Amino acid sequence: MRIAISLMEDKGKDSEVAEHPGNAKFIAVYDSGTKELEIKPIKQIEGCSPIITLMESKADAFYCFELGMRAEKICKEKGIKLLTGKFKTVKEVIDNLDKLEELKEGCGH
Repeated sequence: MRIAISLMEDKGKDSEVAEHPGNAKFIAVYDSGTKELEIKPIKQIEGCSPIITLMESKADAFYCFELGMRAEKICKEKGIKLLTGKFKTVKEVIDNLDKLEELKEGCGH
């Protein structure tokens, strides 16, 4: 599985998950098969910049705490699983992949 995580900073596995993906500056992509982690800056373009970068990452899943309706719709249309949990850093997410839960509803905007 390739899981994407929105971040405010690039501190490798110690990077904190962005509270809201729309404000993120980076996307981490962790491949659970190869155990590789890549952190990419989000291309700042008009529209849903983090989601566009997410699409380019070819992730199977996206870990976040909340997600806007437009971004949620795009992810579902592209078959990207939305996951959440109480884990605040990339390392915590990676160490707890088996404990991630499905994100049931977005933030409503």
